Amino acid sequence: MTTAASHPQGLAYRADIDGLRAIAVLAVICYHAFPGLVPGGFVGVDVFFVISGYLITSLLRDELASRQRIRLGAFYMRRIRRLFPALGLVLAACLVAGWWLLVPSDYAMLGRHAAASAGFIANLVFWFDADYFSPAADTLPLLHLWSLGVEEQFYLAWPLLLVLAARMGVGLRGLAVLAGVLSLAACLMLTPKDPSAAFFLPFTRFWELLAGAWLALRSPVGTAAAPPRRHALAEMAAVVGLALVLVACFILDDQAAFPGWRALLPVIGCLLMMTATPATRWMHWLLSRPALVWIGLVSYPLYLWHWPLLSFARIHAAGEVAPLLRLALVALAFALAGLTWWLVERPLRRRMRARAALLVLLPAMSVVLLASLAVWGLRGIESRAGEPVRAYANYGYDWREPSREGRCSLTGASGEPAMFLPECVDPPGPAARPLVAIWGDSHAALLYPGLREAAGDRLRLAQFTRSGCRPYLSSTKPFCRESNAWVIARIAELQPEYAVLFSYWTANDYVDPAQVLRDLDETIVAMQDAGVRQVVVVGPAPRWREWLPKLLVRRYDAAPFLRVPQRLHGETLPEPGVLDRALATALAGRTGVTHVSALDRLCDLRGCLVYVDDPGELTTWDYGHLGPRASRRVADGVLDALD
Repeated sequence: MTTAASHPQGLAYRADIDGLRAIAVLAVICYHAFPGLVPGGFVGVDVFFVISGYLITSLLRDELASRQRIRLGAFYMRRIRRLFPALGLVLAACLVAGWWLLVPSDYAMLGRHAAASAGFIANLVFWFDADYFSPAADTLPLLHLWSLGVEEQFYLAWPLLLVLAARMGVGLRGLAVLAGVLSLAACLMLTPKDPSAAFFLPFTRFWELLAGAWLALRSPVGTAAAPPRRHALAEMAAVVGLALVLVACFILDDQAAFPGWRALLPVIGCLLMMTATPATRWMHWLLSRPALVWIGLVSYPLYLWHWPLLSFARIHAAGEVAPLLRLALVALAFALAGLTWWLVERPLRRRMRARAALLVLLPAMSVVLLASLAVWGLRGIESRAGEPVRAYANYGYDWREPSREGRCSLTGASGEPAMFLPECVDPPGPAARPLVAIWGDSHAALLYPGLREAAGDRLRLAQFTRSGCRPYLSSTKPFCRESNAWVIARIAELQPEYAVLFSYWTANDYVDPAQVLRDLDETIVAMQDAGVRQVVVVGPAPRWREWLPKLLVRRYDAAPFLRVPQRLHGETLPEPGVLDRALATALAGRTGVTHVSALDRLCDLRGCLVYVDDPGELTTWDYGHLGPRASRRVADGVLDALD
């Protein structure tokens, strides 16, 4: 989200740009609060990148024209005065809220992310820690601050490039075009291979800010608008621009790789609107409405506040938040944004001298940074919780080696080759043993250790698992289609007697059994054509409402005298059960196909297993990936089902 929530001093004010900001921030908020209504609302951030690049470059352009130089110290001082007041307040509020609402492991993660946000490297940290579109992202209260990292990294380099280009006599517009084309090319090439990296890394996002910079560099010096001549072409261009932004908001969703070429829709739409609106009548009237202008003015603190409120609510609710409560939280975000703008931002930016403001802001942000580092370094301050809570507060399982990550369990969209290493297929050996091929996503990768232990020397195993890639030949993800095409070709070459398909099966928490069955049917037919004698489809594992260790922490925090129950009832989502029953019905009696219910192996009428035989080893360390004993329990069911 752009930090330029008001026009830089010295530029002609454009109310329509504040109106455009309002549309962008409303799209983002609607996406976060009600994703079903605006499935592509996340593109509001792309609109803000363009606006920010335009306004800040306009200011730098004018300073170069008048002074033949850019005062970098003054520039970064303005950035500090613009960024720090609201950001420091929100980070401090999140640290205080986290003390009361988060278990130690989550609080430590919050400290890590708060420190990264205070240092404007949040995008790089989230590249390692999170997938913006994953269900777990809802429980990261500072995830939205990745955009501040991208923007401020751009402003560390862009003024220096402008100064250097001016001294060397290089055309500034040409510089913006060249840098933008290179950044866009990197974005287009990386997105199909690794959407998460393309989403968070700065060099694949700079082209959006450079698009706004190019527009600024082609505008007259001292202005923030084109000459206000109204004509029909401008009206048409503005309508097309608005249509592109709205199409992106309502047609795109989080299942398609982004940014890539899809980000061109909001960027081009924003450019058209910013260029044409000053010469229009009705679009200028629309974007200049007082309500939209006010939202645009407070868009920066509004963006900062809205996501932590929604995220903490989801954490506290341990699942879905009621629509009315989400609406109330959005209203609260508006109220906090208005108060922040009036009581914090305005005094520090307009009523206090620059030097005095820095003497307040720099120490304040330093305190926030040190506090964040302390929370992270002290592992979320485990002493906040009682001893029973600490037992699970930092529970984890090192799954990488058991799942053979990087060799036979490839990471999703990492740019790794589609093929798997030869070691992923057991050699024949002196005695003839049936070959069992395991194919699926990270859930299948965690089933492999159990199958390996259960099979012993009786069976050979072949493992073809890739995170985020369900075993569908018609996957919507290009890297999954490439990988799955390689797998089916390899299976045709190996001709294993058995194949085991296992996956999370559905996108996020939504389940469409009919679609799953259609996708599976194509895979099953292809495998039988490839010579597989028996296909075993393992139904979904239990999906806990939140990460199992955190769920137990909450229960122990409320009643620390209780011992850990072996089963919990009512704490798993119903969707896996719906799909499992549909799979059992559809596959029953089908020749060469067997359904194995992971739910039946791990759950009964008393609830789902928290642990198998040792409370020190949970059935999962997250929402549903199998731990060692749970993997073995499901694997026994798979082997029992083999003909």
